[in-house]
Amino acid sequence: MIYAICLQPYIPMRATAAESSEMTNQLLFGDTFRIVEEIPRWYRIVRDCDDYEGWIDWKTATLIEKHDYDDYLRKADEALLLRQPYNVVQQIAPSGQTASLHLSWGSRIFNMDDMGISFRMQGKRFDVPNMTYVNPVKTASMSRNACAKYLLQQAQMLLNVPYLWGGCSAFGIDCSGFTQTLFRFVGVRLPRNASQQALIGEEVAYKDRLVGDLAFFNHGEGNGKITHVGVCDDQGRVLHCSASLHYDELREDGIWSIEQQKLTHNLVSIRRVF
Repeated sequence: MIYAICLQPYIPMRATAAESSEMTNQLLFGDTFRIVEEIPRWYRIVRDCDDYEGWIDWKTATLIEKHDYDDYLRKADEALLLRQPYNVVQQIAPSGQTASLHLSWGSRIFNMDDMGISFRMQGKRFDVPNMTYVNPVKTASMSRNACAKYLLQQAQMLLNVPYLWGGCSAFGIDCSGFTQTLFRFVGVRLPRNASQQALIGEEVAYKDRLVGDLAFFNHGEGNGKITHVGVCDDQGRVLHCSASLHYDELREDGIWSIEQQKLTHNLVSIRRVF
């Protein structure tokens, strides 16, 4: 087995080994992964945080030793998370030359120094302003209501970010990529797709919903098929990514678009995952 980490702002994961193939997911800075197949110019990989498979350009991977990989895995849930939409990090070369990286909200950083302004990963030094990152909150460490409100505070950073199929970052995000990355901030691991996320936690009635619950929808496909997900707030709204990340009214039958003044998604279920 070959092990690797993403040390780029993001790496597209594609359905097949071709530049023209659709992007189905993204690796964010600090994500570890396993390389399970090699062909010329391409790796088929499995992302560790969700076991999602896809193809990446071989040049984008930073290969690591097994002991480093195990160390990152062990520290993953404690890693600092970048909280601004775009975080300017300076990579410092041994010669002293610097290069800027614009890292996304939700990216993981490891091995922060005692001063809180530099970290090292794979022999590379990075300088980062110390107000751009946070520790993930543990759901058991505070009341559920406080934890849920903290979750929405982090989500506010991404308002108006455009929809991008397969996106998990502030450069473009899809509905389940948003919820999956967001829940990193409270230490909850979600699967990648909305239909998979709908199997986590416990179902709650519409009238019993709370801030931080996940609401699942479809477009009228029938058979309870789930194609969309958003986060409930405490003002009768849902925060979801459709065209962009924004709030709409949540009704018992689905999402009422404030802009379009019509029902755009049918409600299938609401689930509580923490």
